[in-house]
Amino acid sequence: MAYEIRPMSVGEILDTGFRLLRNHFGPLVAIAAIAYGPLGVLQLALVRVTGGGHGQAGAMLAPLLVVVGLMMLVVFVAFPLASTAMTMALGDLYVGRSSSAGQALRQSWGILLPVVGTGLLSSVLIGLGMLLLVLPGIWLVFAYWVSTQVMVIERIFGMAALRRSSALMKGNKGRGFVIGFVAMMLMSVVSSGATWALNAWPSVNAIASTIVGIVTYAFLYAVNVVFYFDVRCRREAFDLEHLARLVEQRGAVPAVAAL
Repeated sequence: MAYEIRPMSVGEILDTGFRLLRNHFGPLVAIAAIAYGPLGVLQLALVRVTGGGHGQAGAMLAPLLVVVGLMMLVVFVAFPLASTAMTMALGDLYVGRSSSAGQALRQSWGILLPVVGTGLLSSVLIGLGMLLLVLPGIWLVFAYWVSTQVMVIERIFGMAALRRSSALMKGNKGRGFVIGFVAMMLMSVVSSGATWALNAWPSVNAIASTIVGIVTYAFLYAVNVVFYFDVRCRREAFDLEHLARLVEQRGAVPAVAAL
């Protein structure tokens, strides 16, 4: 399935992200479920452990520690793996290459450590910026907005990835804010609507919230990948480069007849 790769408006970026999710729903949801599926189960377990009992606190401590430990494992392993695989699959699909959940996950293992390390580095720098009157930290959030895409698609890590993201985001931070805000609002409306509609059935609500989380997580990553390519088109004419590559691959350059 071919997608236009060119500078887009905010609405076009959101629409293209939705079409990516719709057209490749199965593999994208399967990847997102690696993070949100276990997290949803553990959140339900945490509620039952902490809110169900009239037993002694000591008896609750062991299961509570197990649940919290598993949640930390999900946050620090499953989420980075899912985000890396999601970005990898979306990047391939958007430019016309084939991909699958299994293929993206296998490739993601090979770069997981540098991705996690770079993510921690950016978090430290943003945290330090927040301590400096907050505004430097907010500036860094948007400067590093496409750092995940840079790492996964361009295979650049560490400070080089953060500098690359910052360079791409020059002049695009405002658009990044608008796109992120609108996408998060859409996700919040869907999530809140599902929670409200199923409020009377807590168990069903927990399952539905997990499913909604999986789908909205995939949608957010699809939008971010489209935005990354939009930024590259604006700053580096990636759309022309991509078109030239397609023409070359298909052998579509007509031979010039000898005069």
